[in-house]
Parts: sequence; C-alpha cells; structure tokens
Amino acid sequence: MNGLICIYKEANMTSFDVVRQVKRVFHTKKVGHSGTLDPNAEGVLVCAINKATKSLSYLDVYDKVYHAKLKLGLKTHTGDIWGDVLEEQMIQPITSSQVEEVIQSLTGPQKQRVPMVSAKRVNGKRLYQYVLDGEPVETQYTDVEIYRIDLISMSENEIEIRAHVSNGTYIRTLCEDIAKGLNNLGTMTYLVREQIGSFTLEDTIKLEDLSLETELLPVREHLNIPLIEAQQFQKQIMYGQTIELMTQHDQVVVDGGDFYAVYQRVKDNTFKSIRGLW
Repeated sequence: MNGLICIYKEANMTSFDVVRQVKRVFHTKKVGHSGTLDPNAEGVLVCAINKATKSLSYLDVYDKVYHAKLKLGLKTHTGDIWGDVLEEQMIQPITSSQVEEVIQSLTGPQKQRVPMVSAKRVNGKRLYQYVLDGEPVETQYTDVEIYRIDLISMSENEIEIRAHVSNGTYIRTLCEDIAKGLNNLGTMTYLVREQIGSFTLEDTIKLEDLSLETELLPVREHLNIPLIEAQQFQKQIMYGQTIELMTQHDQVVVDGGDFYAVYQRVKDNTFKSIRGLW
C-alpha cells in the first residue's frame, strides 16, 4: 500500500500525532508529512505512505493558503494567543481602507522575521530551545513571498484574513506585522491551512474516518516537476541508468510505466537518475 493521503489535522495535536495515528491505521512504520502545522492550527496535512515517502521532496506543496484571525492590542511571546502575554496596549482605531493599505504593502517577495518560538534550527539547535534555556540568539529571517492577502472581515479589535503564501511563511509573524502597520500590537488567534499546493480542504479526511479501505492518492498526479512518459526507458529507470532526453527542463520525472524516477540533466541531453519513486 503506497500513496498519499490528505488529512484534516484538528487543533490540540501535533503533526507527529497525526503521523503516528496514520502509521497505526496502515500498520506501517513508513509515514511522512509534507509540512508541519502548529499544534493549535488546523487544516490540510499531506501524508505519504510507505514508498510514497520518497516523493515528499518533489510534491506540489510549496504554495499555501491560510485562513487566519488576529486580535489587536495584545503581544505574546509566541506570536499567537496561546503564548504568554508580554504586553497589552490600548487599540488605535482602524478603518477598512487602512487595513487594505497595510495588507497590500505586505505582499511580494521579502525577508520575514522568524518567530523566536519556532522549530527553525540555528547552529543545530531549534529556536524554541534557546527560549526555553534562556539563551540569547540573534533574530532570524527567512526568504518568503506573500502572493495575496484578502480581508475577510474586521471589527474594532479583530481582523480576519485569507493569505496565499510561499512555503516557509509564518502567519504568526504576518499577523504581528499587520497590527504593527496599523500602529497596534497584535497576535494570531485562529489558523486553518485551507490549501497546500494542489491539495485542498475538499481532499481531506478526518483521522476518525481513516481505515485500511481509504483510497490513497497517486504520487504521479501531485508532483511539482514535469513528467515525461517514456515506456521505452523502463529497464534503464529500474536500474538507475543514464538516459538521453530531448527536453528544455533540467529536472524531470521519467515515467516508464511500472517504474518512474527523478532525472537531472548532466550535460546536453544526458540525464542521470537521482531518485527512484516506485
């Protein structure tokens, strides 16, 4: 049993909790996921079963859509409502036009601040561990792109948005930055990942509904690199041999039928196998 499954991760559980339950249902030790969701966040979590774990680096899971809410007038050590309160402040009045102006200013490629309480590694140690140990560490930044932010609703103390972003974007930081642009403090209070690559909420299944009869999604249909069907290369693919291809792409998946693999251009039209996916 090999393939992908799109789980709806509930709040109050980690992504690893989801993987552990999927392993239990499918009686396997080989399950991976394509992108961590914080324990209090909900939404789409793509899991790969057995041999499909080989494909995790090549899946179409880089762009994401989040539905989020932020509360004004409050700052926490985690950037969300579940952290310790660091500061409270009177809320400066805001208008919808001001919010629209701020969220538009935050779109595009940028270096985004990484929350201090996060799993990003610095010198082999996760940032949250520095916080727990009381050790100083420089603020970290990561390259992201925010494609679009839509204002869903707002009140005098809450803003609700939908954000289409690149992989690695921190929505907690985005919420804080929106509040800052409005001359307020702010912290995230709600987060649902509605889409990851081509996987949407409509594709998800809840853990309680998961069984051995659950149909898995095929890896071939969810890869983020071009696929070339070439049954004449099936033997070469099986043995990981070099092949000749006429393509403008430097990295492709070559599908021989029973066997398929990621191939990388070496020189001219010569490609070598770098990852078998069957």
